[in-house]
Amino acid sequence: MSDQKQDDVSVPLARAAVHVNRIVTYGQAAALVTIALAAVTGIFTVIWGMVSTRTAQLPDLLLLFLFISIIAMVKGCALGTREAPIRTPVTLAIVATCRSIMVEVDQMSPTLTLFAALAILVLVCALWVLNRLKL
Repeated sequence: MSDQKQDDVSVPLARAAVHVNRIVTYGQAAALVTIALAAVTGIFTVIWGMVSTRTAQLPDLLLLFLFISIIAMVKGCALGTREAPIRTPVTLAIVATCRSIMVEVDQMSPTLTLFAALAILVLVCALWVLNRLKL
């Protein structure tokens, strides 16, 4: 292909790439705002539930921790490096699985409890490897 034909093709592609990048960026921003608003709503809902029952139990506190961690991850994506470190979702998965065990302990079969504990072990090992590799 001659240089002239290549330039004729690359200029429209570059313009299209700029437009697609802009659309994706706005989409990401809208998703991050939605996630942050949902997390803040969840925080107020959990706090309202604790105030109305006048109790603060460990599952409620873990849920608050999850919401705060989600907001921190959104903040890091939006304002920081614009990337979510892989450790954050792994940590969230560990806490969410622990909370699930605590909330559903009466309804969970021993086999399901064992699988959830094994999942936590795998996630903790993955987190340890990520920390050792400094990822």
